[in-house]
Amino acid sequence: MEITNKKYYIEILRIIAIIGVIFNHTQQRGFVHFTCYEPGTPRFYFYMVFSVLSGISVPIFFMISGLLLLNKEESLGQLWKRRILKYICVLVFFSLFYYLLNLHFDLSQFSLSEFALTVYSGNVIVPFWFLYIYIAYLIMLPFIRKLVIRMTATDFLYLMALYLFFNAVLAILQFRLTNDKVMINSLIVPSSLLQITVFYPVIGYYCGNIIKTITKKHLAILFSLFILSVVLTIYITGYMMITTGDISEENAIHFYDSTRPFQVIFIFLLVRKLFENRKIHPLVEKAIITAGSCVFGIYLIEETIRLSFYSVYDYLCTKMNSFIAILIYVLFVFIYCLMIVALFKFLKRMILKVLSKNK
Repeated sequence: MEITNKKYYIEILRIIAIIGVIFNHTQQRGFVHFTCYEPGTPRFYFYMVFSVLSGISVPIFFMISGLLLLNKEESLGQLWKRRILKYICVLVFFSLFYYLLNLHFDLSQFSLSEFALTVYSGNVIVPFWFLYIYIAYLIMLPFIRKLVIRMTATDFLYLMALYLFFNAVLAILQFRLTNDKVMINSLIVPSSLLQITVFYPVIGYYCGNIIKTITKKHLAILFSLFILSVVLTIYITGYMMITTGDISEENAIHFYDSTRPFQVIFIFLLVRKLFENRKIHPLVEKAIITAGSCVFGIYLIEETIRLSFYSVYDYLCTKMNSFIAILIYVLFVFIYCLMIVALFKFLKRMILKVLSKNK
């Protein structure tokens, strides 16, 4: 299969995003490790930086999807057969796997009605929230496609301005000035345009298809906004936790979404700038493509691997700082999952090759 230069940066973004996803699931060991320290202390703010930055993962996945899918033409039938039903089947199959795993595969305890109700109304495991919202995004895909086709550069910038005003400026000012005692009427907020399943795919389409040239000046401006957004998020989060005294994970991530577009867009365009037209050694190319193609599989199994091998993290903690240990452990989980998924894909290809020869 011929691989274009565009493919390289997309796969690299996928790899970055899945590593961030694994880190996001480490709770107080890593993701919200800063809540283990007194709000306002240097360590509190230092560790929060990692937490804020890891939040770019899911938006990057949606931006990649917008880049790749919003310019495609397909009928509703093709959309449902090729995409929606595929992900519904994946959701049901892996939910069944995790459901049985929770029962230690004791079929005597299996309840089909309970399983069906759990899949229908909730998640068998927390990380599968992404599959539900991604299926919703695919269902809306025909409408989002029609939306972006008619959009101009000014329209994309207007969408960014709406997000900045309603999700960042108002949200931060409301808390900073009134502790959320005075809030804008939610009916006036264009929430349908600003939700993750619309905003980030549209921005991804713009960053990948509409923007033709990325200059050093553009990156310099975006880097400044990137730094400003991280600092602002850290400031308002720290202020909120000091004010309320609530250091729960839910409270810790309350403002993360507010300035996230600046972080995601900078990372997206930086990786594109660095790798879109760069020649890559064949071995590195193969490694990137292989790892990128395994990302979805890694997402599906990382919960099992991550929970099963925390003894590795415990061992690392005896040798080094616990936060450094969790960073190494996250890479360990990524590589371990990558090996499993890559092996499975290799065996699948071999089986299909043998079957095709026997026909």
